[in-house]
Amino acid sequence: MLGLFKKNKDEEIKQPKEEHQEFIVLSKKWDVFLDKINTRFEESIGYAEEAIMENLVESDFDIHPTTRAWHGMKSQLMSMMNKIDTTFDEKVKPQMLAYKEDWELIDEGQKGTILRESIYERIERYEIFIEGKIAKKFYDHAIQLLNHDFNCTQCSAKIEVRKDIFRSHYVSCDYCNTVNTFTPNTKIAEIRGFAIDNIAKYNAIQEWDEYKKAQNAFNQIRPPSKNEDKTKYITGFIEREETEKAFWLKYFVERSILLPEYKDTIDHDVNVKMKHFYEERKRKLNV
Repeated sequence: MLGLFKKNKDEEIKQPKEEHQEFIVLSKKWDVFLDKINTRFEESIGYAEEAIMENLVESDFDIHPTTRAWHGMKSQLMSMMNKIDTTFDEKVKPQMLAYKEDWELIDEGQKGTILRESIYERIERYEIFIEGKIAKKFYDHAIQLLNHDFNCTQCSAKIEVRKDIFRSHYVSCDYCNTVNTFTPNTKIAEIRGFAIDNIAKYNAIQEWDEYKKAQNAFNQIRPPSKNEDKTKYITGFIEREETEKAFWLKYFVERSILLPEYKDTIDHDVNVKMKHFYEERKRKLNV
């Protein structure tokens, strides 16, 4: 009869282990902390955009103090990622170890890792967005001033500079056809690289989003072993290639609009940017 009350060994194994109440409280506190970090990050991004654009106007469109201010704000945003790791390692994990083994806390640590990676990706995208807005606002302001001050040397009519404000070039007067030499001032010439690169990236942000989406999806695919079906893995590679190539094509097309001298090098420039991908594909797929 005693056997009637004896539990099956397999049933014992299947019984879920009851969580310690104190551990549950710690886990919830950790969730609340991560939620606060995420909320603070989103609020800080909104503040950063508003403050940076105001800084550009207040500095009379001097791009250097504006970019310095942005880099300072970006450092503060990045520090939130470090705070996640520090808080878990120094405060949360030591308390949780009183109730669980180290290996049992992997899921708790993963919560912080997921948020940290999310913050990094959002900063990466926001960098394109905010630096593109800075560059575009500076460009629009600069070209407006140039068109206001640039006059024909022959008839004094105002001449409109329609493109390529970053280097010296010839511009014909619409009234008397005199060819005038346009020379950018130092302030404009010295930020050519910053403005061109960031405006082009900003205008290609939709393609960048698709590229990152394909990249993240591919990273979730486990590399197949020697005898496993590689269809899904190869498909992921192809999607990465198509989206990354589309991004760089859009980027270089946008760059050529601002710098027409690069119009004939677009295909070459795209291939240079894709070289790392082709090397990876050769290494992993031998194609």
